[in-house]
Amino acid sequence: METKTQAEGRATRLQFSRSTGTLIWAVLPVLFTALAIASPLTAFLSVFILCPTFYLVRYDRTRPPDQRVDLETFIWTYVLTGTVGTAAVLVVQSLLSYLLALAFFQGQTAQLLREIQRGEDEVASLDAETLAARRLMAGRWQYWTFMLTFAGFAASVPEELLKYAGLVYARRRGRVAHAHNYVTLGAASALGFSTVENVGFVYAAAKLQNQGYGELLLTLFERVAVGTPMHVMGGLLVGIAASRRDFRGEALSLVRILRVPVLIHGAWDFSLFASSALDGNVGWVHPRGRSLLIVLAIAISTQLVMVLVVRKKYASWEAQEKEK
Repeated sequence: METKTQAEGRATRLQFSRSTGTLIWAVLPVLFTALAIASPLTAFLSVFILCPTFYLVRYDRTRPPDQRVDLETFIWTYVLTGTVGTAAVLVVQSLLSYLLALAFFQGQTAQLLREIQRGEDEVASLDAETLAARRLMAGRWQYWTFMLTFAGFAASVPEELLKYAGLVYARRRGRVAHAHNYVTLGAASALGFSTVENVGFVYAAAKLQNQGYGELLLTLFERVAVGTPMHVMGGLLVGIAASRRDFRGEALSLVRILRVPVLIHGAWDFSLFASSALDGNVGWVHPRGRSLLIVLAIAISTQLVMVLVVRKKYASWEAQEKEK
């Protein structure tokens, strides 16, 4: 009798609303089918892109029952940050980048934005005169100031704010019953954005007919093994700080909740743009030779710093939870 009751309880908890059922069994399969038609290779590789999401769900299901996230809340937070949220972030970042370019480059704004938008294949085919002009622009103080303000504010703030917005949505429209839900949902918000972003990068790489599988696999590795953990750890920091405010009553402003992930995120983005600029490039172009070693050192050190910060914050947070 006890086993039957437990099974019925699990079945009840897995019964989704009509809107959620439609999303899972109709909308998402249609989107995946459309992706498979447009790029079968991207659709295949998306399975690997989704691995961190599968792991997060599995991790959450291993938590004590009272600490597990409501699955509907998880799904909608993940999907909305990945779709509506990502679109909003792109619009805001595009507007801010234009305003910053206008502020620092004025009459050369269009030229700067054009150079930033060039793909690596296009850069490789440029003539010597255009490459020299790019190196000249990459060495100007205006460009370095633009990179610093873009990375430290225009890129990092909207993305970290999106992770916080995911928590706000979950709190107001979903079901949040335990402080640990914020930790999981912060990571889910980050993964919603990161997954869509990664699919976009892999899709763009797969569409380039003249590059081999090596470049495509490099893109997949960079996005899943490097980019995704940075986003997730930022989401964890946002979730931990927000839970301290909402569940413990600590007086934490939005600035205090976001400042650490924004600072690390901005430093990470700036270091990548800076390493590319030192090679004479405008925007992001994969480094080669010694510059590649510098980027790898930056990536490893930044990841380690982020891991240490998250572990320290989480350990302190969890210790206080156990005391309660």
